Amino acid sequence: MHGFDIPGAVYGFLGMHLALRAESADLVRLVADGGQPVLVRRRTELLTRVLQAHHTAEDRLLWPSLERRQPGFEPTTALLEDQHRRLDEMLAALKHDPGTAGEVRSLLEEHLVAEETRALPVWLASFTAAEHDAFGRRLRASTPLREIGVLIPWLLDAAPDETAGMAWEHLPKPMRAAYRLWWKRAYERRWGRVPSRLDDDLVTGVHLAAA
Repeated sequence: MHGFDIPGAVYGFLGMHLALRAESADLVRLVADGGQPVLVRRRTELLTRVLQAHHTAEDRLLWPSLERRQPGFEPTTALLEDQHRRLDEMLAALKHDPGTAGEVRSLLEEHLVAEETRALPVWLASFTAAEHDAFGRRLRASTPLREIGVLIPWLLDAAPDETAGMAWEHLPKPMRAAYRLWWKRAYERRWGRVPSRLDDDLVTGVHLAAA
């Protein structure tokens, strides 16, 4: 499809960005449609949680790895740090003022583009295939199981259909089993489902849990 194989960790990074874009866009629609305040608050808390998990993985693993391989390269800049700070502040405010969802979405998009433009070319040029694989294993090992239990169902829920299908194919069998047996139901009880996605499920048949 892309003409080359995307390393698993890079694919996960891009998948995370796609899901963050979808989540923020759905939150804007949910607010515009007069969505239930409880659901809006839950999805805001969820967006905050997954974004923090993403930034933690970057700060602890990805950025130091790039700096070691490319001396003089500074993955984090004043711009990115300011965007992190502003996103934290705006997401905290969003819990009390849903009308700012559009501003959050705009800043998040600006931030994701900045990360992709700055980090992706250096990442792809700096790692061998073996190093990509090793980095992916380190990332999985460093993520607490309680976070994996949120991130996996969220990615499958928020990502576009074709991306979610590919992500499902890459999941280890034990994680597929955990998703079917526990994670999916626990995720929906805690965080709810966005109505537009429920409509999409009726069209696509929601095949993931049965695959």
